[in-house]
Amino acid sequence: MTPPSAPCRVSLLALPESTGTPVHGLYETLVLVDAVAASPDGGSTRLFDVEIVGPERGVFPSACGLPLEVHRAVREVEETDAVIMASMLFNRQEWETGRHPETVAWLRRMHAGGADLCSACAGALLLAETGLIDGLSTTTHWAFEPTFRRNFPHIDLRVDELLVVSGSRGEFLMSGAASSWQDLVLHLIARHAGPTAAQAIGKFLLYHWDTRTQAPFVPFDPPTDHGDATVREVQRWLHEDEALDASVDALCRRSGLSRPTFNRRFKRATGYTPQAYLQRLRVEAAKQLLERTDASVDDVCVRVGYDEAAAFRRVFKRITSLTPAAYRRKFQLPSSRASMRSSP
Repeated sequence: MTPPSAPCRVSLLALPESTGTPVHGLYETLVLVDAVAASPDGGSTRLFDVEIVGPERGVFPSACGLPLEVHRAVREVEETDAVIMASMLFNRQEWETGRHPETVAWLRRMHAGGADLCSACAGALLLAETGLIDGLSTTTHWAFEPTFRRNFPHIDLRVDELLVVSGSRGEFLMSGAASSWQDLVLHLIARHAGPTAAQAIGKFLLYHWDTRTQAPFVPFDPPTDHGDATVREVQRWLHEDEALDASVDALCRRSGLSRPTFNRRFKRATGYTPQAYLQRLRVEAAKQLLERTDASVDDVCVRVGYDEAAAFRRVFKRITSLTPAAYRRKFQLPSSRASMRSSP
């Protein structure tokens, strides 16, 4: 890909809810591209022109207290090639719509002018508020899944996905939790400056561009505020008594309901069939054993309620996208690794 004759203009959006590290990290990565991925003939063509934009010019504290400097107010920016809405924090992880009407209107204008709209982590909530991705797919941090679904039910939220590209021209680029902004910026660099530039900066900064899913990171956190007391009592029993070897029939007996009625009410209340719920509960328990102990995979299989190791491995990989052994290599706590190395 031939580098563009003019630099790609990138507007990093900073709001009072924004966290400082992703904004600074995105800014520095895009600025460093020119130094790291310089033209082999010594040319001085800049690849990216980056600025931080927000409601007002000036310096203000980010959500975690780090100062953020806004170079221009959004009302001053008439054109840009890409906007990135980075990670945000807000009370009780509950998004409140209507807090940034000027910014939302500006985002719509930038999109109408041809700009890519990108989000990292909770930035997807602001992007969703524009209405531009209604009916499309997106992703965000798994912790914000409940508030996202409540506020934007007409968007296909895929929290297992690390990076989602949507839109008729692929103009919506959205990444998942926390440091997945690194995947987002590499994709944006490849899109506007070519894959060679993206590879060069990725190697220089040790960004790992090889994880395509958030599934291994997502904990099982089923809803309990659904209002069905019978289902909630069954959930309490499963979680507090660690009844991992329970069958669906046992859950029905516990509820006092017929199986068809129980299945219908359980799915309506939790979003999962009883069988899928049990599978996710067992996999969550298995993840903790793989992270914190040196028990063999076969032993873990038995301890979480499976009789057949092959069936356990299939379910585990389907839910986490990793085999149990690969999950342990990725997530086992250092103390457990040390214990395994020192054991005879």
